[in-house]
Amino acid sequence: MPKKHEFGNQKLSRRLSLTAILLTLTFVALTGCGQDKNAETSNTGSSTSVMENGTDTNRSGLAQNDKAAKESHNAENSDNDTQKSTPAAPAASSDASSSVTAPSSSQNPFEVAGIQDPKAFLNTFKALQKAVADNDKEKVANYIFYPLRVNDSEKSLTIPNKKDFMAKYDQIFTDAIREALVNQKTDDLFVNYQGVMVGSGEMWLRRGTDNPKLFGVFSINLETVAN
Repeated sequence: MPKKHEFGNQKLSRRLSLTAILLTLTFVALTGCGQDKNAETSNTGSSTSVMENGTDTNRSGLAQNDKAAKESHNAENSDNDTQKSTPAAPAASSDASSSVTAPSSSQNPFEVAGIQDPKAFLNTFKALQKAVADNDKEKVANYIFYPLRVNDSEKSLTIPNKKDFMAKYDQIFTDAIREALVNQKTDDLFVNYQGVMVGSGEMWLRRGTDNPKLFGVFSINLETVAN
C-alpha cells in the first residue's frame, strides 16, 4: 500500500506540473497577442496623427494662400482706388509760365519765317504801324531793310539806302500802302518761309539776315494796290 500511495502522489505532481506549464504558455501567448494589438493600435494612432497633421498642414497652407490672395486683391483695389482718386496734374502756375521755354508752332505763329521771338516781332510791327500812322518818316525809315525793293505794275525799283527812301517816301508809302499797314490786325498776318505779309501783299517783313533779333520791311508792292 505505501508504494501505491507514493506512485499516486508522483502522478498527481506530474499533472500539476503540466497544468502549470500549460497555464504559463497560455499566459505568454495572451501577453504576446496583447502587445501586438497595442503595437498595431499605436501604429494606427501614429498614422492617423500623421494624416491629421498633414491635413492641418494643407489647411494651413490653403489658409495662407487665401490670405495672400486677399491681401494681393486688396492691394490691387487700393492701387485702383488711388489712381481713381488721384486728380489730374494741376495747370502750370504763373511763375512757371514766366520761365523761358522753346516756342512751339502754336505759341509762335511766325516760326516758319525764321522768327524765334514772336513778341519782339509784334512790338516792332506795332511800332512801325504807329510811325506810319503818325507820318513820322524818320522812324519809318529805321524799320526798312536796305536795299528795299519796290514793285509796281510796270517796273521794280530798288531803294539802296535811308537817304533815297526819305526822298521818295511819299511815292513809296502811298495812302493805300499806309492804310493797308495801319489797318492790319496782327492775328490776321499771313506767314510763310519768305516772311510776314501785310494786307493782300502790299508789304512784306522778315527778320534780319545778320541779326535775327531785328525785323523790318524788305519789299513793297504798289501793283497790288493798283489792281
